[in-house]
Amino acid sequence: MTLKSWLAKAQKESWALPHFNFSNLEMLKALVQAAQEARSPVMVGTSEGERNFIGLREAVFMVESFREEFGVEIFLNADHSKSAESAKKAIDSGYDSVHIDLSNLSFGENVKGTKEVVNYRGPTSIEGELGYLPGESKIQNKKFELKPEDLTDPDEAARFVRETGVDRFAGAFGNIHGISLDEPALYIERIKAVRKALSEDIALVLHAGSGIPDEEIKAAIAAGISNIHISTELRSEFREELEKSLHKKGETEYAPYKIMGPVVEGIKEKAIEKIKLFGSVNRV
Repeated sequence: MTLKSWLAKAQKESWALPHFNFSNLEMLKALVQAAQEARSPVMVGTSEGERNFIGLREAVFMVESFREEFGVEIFLNADHSKSAESAKKAIDSGYDSVHIDLSNLSFGENVKGTKEVVNYRGPTSIEGELGYLPGESKIQNKKFELKPEDLTDPDEAARFVRETGVDRFAGAFGNIHGISLDEPALYIERIKAVRKALSEDIALVLHAGSGIPDEEIKAAIAAGISNIHISTELRSEFREELEKSLHKKGETEYAPYKIMGPVVEGIKEKAIEKIKLFGSVNRV
């Protein structure tokens, strides 16, 4: 099945396709194992920083290799591409999907840049974004206050999708990048309004899913979200498991594969936890 087909299925059946970010081979291996064990389709993504670290073609080759070896339904996404040039490089390298995020620009500039990528894409699935999401993909010792005007307007969302021709739409619904001191409270009614304003063939995406309470996630899916992004919780799991493994193994262990084993297992279990929450388990 194609990415578009999986997203349509998720929307029709009221579950969400997981999107997990990875920064290295070990994280990707854990996500593939999670997808295989839970029998779930997954999207895996790399931010611009992660792409610079791993390499564009290297990320494509790794995903293709795992897909062929394990037979998993896995799709590679260029997450938060901050320019048309960055998005085009991912398309040229063979990414299955590109998220062009020009939400920091004016509406007109956002439409122009996003449409440029859509016109360039070929068979690549394209996601656009409209609305303000504060924070960073890390643990943040502060609170965020969102105003109603920070949220995505349904009429603007419909106009944006109509003028750009994107396949997926990401909005601001009270979600915050990273994990903050206060739990994000999603504006479920706004999600419903945006979902209603868009045509059925457009997937509605929730970014910054880390730290959002389970009940809020379930309500968001029921309101029309069919794709949820998780990054910070995986990064946190990576660091915690690595620190525990280094402490447990002691100063005499130097074999990376022995140190990294528990890290892979920890990330796999965290991913399976999210897969079950999103309702994508046993879909393959």
